[in-house]
Amino acid sequence: RTSFLSMSRVKPANIKLCPAYSVAEAARYLGAKTSTLRSWFHGRKYSQNGIQRSSRAVLPTTQKKGVPISFLDLVEAHVLLAIRRGYGIPLQRFRVAMDCLKEFGEDLHFLAHRNFYHDRRDLFLKLDDKFISLSERGQLVDQEVISEGLKQITYGNDGYASRFFPRRFDHQRQETIVLDPLLNYGRPCLARLGVGTEAIANRFFCGEKIADLAKDYGANAEEIEEAIRWHEQCES
Repeated sequence: RTSFLSMSRVKPANIKLCPAYSVAEAARYLGAKTSTLRSWFHGRKYSQNGIQRSSRAVLPTTQKKGVPISFLDLVEAHVLLAIRRGYGIPLQRFRVAMDCLKEFGEDLHFLAHRNFYHDRRDLFLKLDDKFISLSERGQLVDQEVISEGLKQITYGNDGYASRFFPRRFDHQRQETIVLDPLLNYGRPCLARLGVGTEAIANRFFCGEKIADLAKDYGANAEEIEEAIRWHEQCES
């Protein structure tokens, strides 16, 4: 099994694994609670009936606690958040999936890979024409998978997420603002032009007009407005 999995994927590009976002910053982009992301990446300690207990991390971040997370870490948190909200799959199934990958001798960021699939109950990795059920410790399955990944993510030649389009704050899909580790240091920017939303918003709040900004950047007014709106809402 180890060789079977190893031959089926490529290591992610290094830039996708570089520290890039604080947990609080990632939480703002994803519309999540900082405490939730922190516990997913690093585990947490809690008290139950007067006894101190701890829960282990769900997502295998490449960074130590207190160090900014990577682009792939952020994408994995997005996928986990979406599945939890949409299907309510227990976190224990994600932990089992991670344990299964460790048994294969791999540390695959599988939630950020294009071969990741899920249905309402289990988590799968597609290898060739078969599905391995990671939440059932590597069992091969032949069944129709309901969801084929999330449409907010596009994937690179290495098979891992390369661009992430966060949902608008009204939860609608959008294709104007993107997070891409090769553009604007991975910070939000116009997908078509690569111009950072912060730079656009700062110029606007200093008094420049939308029409002038659009002309300077070769953008349209809608793109400028979306950049300003995104930056304002994300920083509020």
